[in-house]
Amino acid sequence: GAARMCRAFAWLTILLTLALASTASAGKSHDPKGVHLSFGASDTTMVMTWTTRKETETNVRYGPSDPGGATPADLSINAIGDARKFVDYGSTSSVRYVHVATLEGLTPGQRYEYQVGDAKLDRWSKVFWFNAKRTAEQYAEGPPLRIIALCDIGFKESDSVVELLTQEVHGEQPPDALVQCGDFAYDLDDENGGVGDQFMKAMEPIAAYVPWMTSAGNHEASHNFTHYRERFTMPDRSKTDNHYYSIDVGPVHIVAYNTEALFWPAYFGVEHIQRMYEWMEADLASVDRMRTPWVVVHGHRPMYCPEYRELEADELASGERKPLGEYSEDEDEDAVTIGGLRRGYRKFLRGTLGKKKKKWKGGMCPWEQESSRKGVPSFCEASDGTSCAFNENAAFLQSGKDARDGVGHALRFPIEDLFYKYGVDLAFYGHEHEYWRTFPVYDEKVVNGTDVTLDRYFEPRGTVHVTTGAGGNRNMDRGDDPTSRGTCDMIKDNSPWCAFQSGVDHGGDRSQEFAYGVVTFESGSKMTWEHFSALDDGKRIDLWSIETSSHGPFARRTYSDNLSDATLIATE
Repeated sequence: GAARMCRAFAWLTILLTLALASTASAGKSHDPKGVHLSFGASDTTMVMTWTTRKETETNVRYGPSDPGGATPADLSINAIGDARKFVDYGSTSSVRYVHVATLEGLTPGQRYEYQVGDAKLDRWSKVFWFNAKRTAEQYAEGPPLRIIALCDIGFKESDSVVELLTQEVHGEQPPDALVQCGDFAYDLDDENGGVGDQFMKAMEPIAAYVPWMTSAGNHEASHNFTHYRERFTMPDRSKTDNHYYSIDVGPVHIVAYNTEALFWPAYFGVEHIQRMYEWMEADLASVDRMRTPWVVVHGHRPMYCPEYRELEADELASGERKPLGEYSEDEDEDAVTIGGLRRGYRKFLRGTLGKKKKKWKGGMCPWEQESSRKGVPSFCEASDGTSCAFNENAAFLQSGKDARDGVGHALRFPIEDLFYKYGVDLAFYGHEHEYWRTFPVYDEKVVNGTDVTLDRYFEPRGTVHVTTGAGGNRNMDRGDDPTSRGTCDMIKDNSPWCAFQSGVDHGGDRSQEFAYGVVTFESGSKMTWEHFSALDDGKRIDLWSIETSSHGPFARRTYSDNLSDATLIATE
């Protein structure tokens, strides 16, 4: 009898333990995860997005707080949002509920504290804070608008960069936004979405405090960019699935667009590209440069390359380029599939030159950048347009200029031409896991303008392009030797538009760069870009500026000797 009682007691203990564990698990399933902010459709709104594993209410409680946050805020204002069920397409069909709530009628520049969760269950997140978007007048009074710009952030490999970003957000002067141009988590859908969950949790100390504005990259492509479309809430999401939109923040008009539309025809098609292109032109044409003198664009795949092949005399004369050759997935027998792309052929697709790298055969920049710049869409039937688009775009790029500009290639969308036509000041991208910047450039020609130096672009006549894809991810090399860092004449076959680089020349024992940028719009006439390296404990590795007395279409700008005239002489 005693033995039976002992066994019964043991089983009772086990059952109670399991019940408690189940209750705790259920509780955690109702807890908000991956809380992050984004700018809303109007200047006095802020959008919160988060997930739970169980169905819950969508509630926010919030209130204004003092600037330093020394006194806890009275979270007596309530907002109710909506939730949608998101079933992952992986083997376990895991379920998440994505919650979205919008706070309206915020006081510009006011600091708020908030919690998200379920009021009925009384399950809430920790208390976060944010600063409501300031007015143009408040930005002019200071401090100036500051934006973090970077791309290609993996989950584990980005720890050092994420730590620095967290310090930025919780420092004396928090940035006004984090702008990430594609490639999240590596990848959001891996492990049935588990990697995405961990990544969103890791970003919460940053993105729950400052708006996280995004554009999609190739690593989001799985199942028609489902995880990207579901996990984020950008302006006009209901119309564009987070793929393209624009916002005004202080003196800047920021445009996000979908470079991937050119390379994934099974997901987008020409109709999507056409709509986006027409929207982009209308959007850029409508910018009031007196109100927002600066125009900044971001997407994932860059238009320019730091290394190039100089065209031969007969190519320059005829406008035709040498054959680009064929691409095969057997190009590298040792290639390993990672994130949907074969590690072995990424360098081949990238088209870099030099020792231990496959030499590409074609124009000044490789086919991928040329296609992005000229807006040449793929018509491949395969869902992965990256590889099959190579041969299509090769045929286009090696054809003569007349053929490229003629009716036979009417279905192209020359995005760079829009940048020049409407005077886009800055465009930044990722995709290549390095940092480098151009001189002002248009149509593969440096258009420096007046008195442009390495660090000061004065009165530029074209857009400055930046690749900031060194956020840290599993496809990056981290060797023992220091990063190659400095002016572009350090690298082999450097392009004439390449000004400064860090991490372009890597491989073997040489590490790539792990870094991020901070863009500060000091006035209507001056913006600066600072770049900070996580390899050197946050050391600033680059500082440069654009200074101009005029904004608007580059071809129609009129300049003044006085930079303070910038807002007075902006052209239409």
